[in-house]
Amino acid sequence: MFSCIQEKQRIKNENFTVLIVEDSRVINNTLTARLKEQGFRCLQSYDLAKAREILQENEISLVILDLHLPDGEGEDLIDEIKEANKETKIVIFTSENDLLRRDELFRLGILDYLLKGKNANLTVKEILSIIESMQINPNYTLLIVDDSRVIRRMMKNILSSCGYTILEAHNGTEAIQKVAQSKIDLMLLDMQMPDMSGLEALKQIKEDEKNFHLPVFMISSTLDIEVMRDAYKAGVLDYFKKPFSPEELKLKVEQVIRQKQIETELQCSMKVSTLCKSYLNEFYATAIFYTDTKLKYANEKFKNEFGESSSNMAQAFEKFDAKFIEDIIITMKNYQTYSKQVTDKQGQHYLVKAFPMQENEYLISFEKVNCS
Repeated sequence: MFSCIQEKQRIKNENFTVLIVEDSRVINNTLTARLKEQGFRCLQSYDLAKAREILQENEISLVILDLHLPDGEGEDLIDEIKEANKETKIVIFTSENDLLRRDELFRLGILDYLLKGKNANLTVKEILSIIESMQINPNYTLLIVDDSRVIRRMMKNILSSCGYTILEAHNGTEAIQKVAQSKIDLMLLDMQMPDMSGLEALKQIKEDEKNFHLPVFMISSTLDIEVMRDAYKAGVLDYFKKPFSPEELKLKVEQVIRQKQIETELQCSMKVSTLCKSYLNEFYATAIFYTDTKLKYANEKFKNEFGESSSNMAQAFEKFDAKFIEDIIITMKNYQTYSKQVTDKQGQHYLVKAFPMQENEYLISFEKVNCS
């Protein structure tokens, strides 16, 4: 389950390493330059041999991999990458659009498949979107329910490559237990199982009010119109017939998760709005600072307490020692909350609270504390 704090806890770009394996020096250099502009650490390879060397010597977050290289096929590197480090994600970047091969690569666990020939800015935007998903997806939990171990393994391979937290159940009874024990963001449910049908399991799960809005994809080996109708009536979002396209499954799961992310961000904004109303009143000396320490807004009590002419944190907090300002800056950089009693240079005690608002903004409040 995604929380407001998790929304702010993203990987810093400088800690994210991208390996670009592409024999075209123009394309390789262009992607490298654009990603470095965004603050990412980038390593380059123009062939498989150099790529293998880099992978052995570095912790790589993402590999952007061309399929056709001077000394072999990029596909040969996929199994090697997965064996070396399961956390490394792979995006294929190629001019080849063979749908059968594309499906097979998704079954092998690639994260995405990008086609060459687009504007460089558009390609970089796609890569940045992929990286953002890598940072967000681990906060979401998917439950795969199927009596076939082979099908469960295949779906897990496809979806775990996207970073989601994956739980498994081998029948309807176990699925009901898993939903009761864990917060599930999306369930992928087989229709035909030994102990009960997927539809029966779903009806039991939905009897609990907290699961009423649980998103569900139904997986079946048949396309029975009557069964599909009953499934949709029971609250199923989508219906997949085996064998299904791995990329289609990945994209439809992504749509549901992105919608959940939007809902969470909206809830966070509403919470922030409520907090702001309570803290921006005149009971607390309160201000909003940008994460670059510039002052955005201060209420009258803050101005009276810390001066009306302050334009940044250093000016506003000059009555405190440098350690306090440093602690606040670190809190903002790490998108954390802060609640601590501090003392200024004249011995006045304050209860200080700071928490993230919308992107790049922090609300900081000061309550005077009288200590005897």
